[in-house]
Amino acid sequence: MGKEQARILIVDDDPIIRRFVGTLLAHNGYEVHEAEDGEAGLRMAASLLPRLVVLDLVMPYKDGFEVINGLKDDPSTRRVPILILSVKDREEDVVKALNLGADDYMIKPFSTQELLARIRKILERTAPGGTGCTTS
Repeated sequence: MGKEQARILIVDDDPIIRRFVGTLLAHNGYEVHEAEDGEAGLRMAASLLPRLVVLDLVMPYKDGFEVINGLKDDPSTRRVPILILSVKDREEDVVKALNLGADDYMIKPFSTQELLARIRKILERTAPGGTGCTTS
């Protein structure tokens, strides 16, 4: 009681991954929302204003790179942290996502404990009124 659940949006076209990650996060006290493609993810992020977006890169309609750009271009979602969760494991994909504005990057398959730890650290670092700082 008293502690607000962090709202997390999962954007992934794979329903099994969405369900698995969503259940994991819900069991760990997070408010979870899901989008099945990049376009839906951008719409939901703008209306929900989540504390974090967990984003796949390989999706129909808009891929993850386009979603990062869309989130960063919209003043209402510009500061929402993004954790990439993708099968794309090439260095250039990781670097591109981070350079576009992603806050962290994990490769599928992934450790659930590592995912939870990374989410917790991002949320601590970006907490409203928190001590996390960003540099340009």
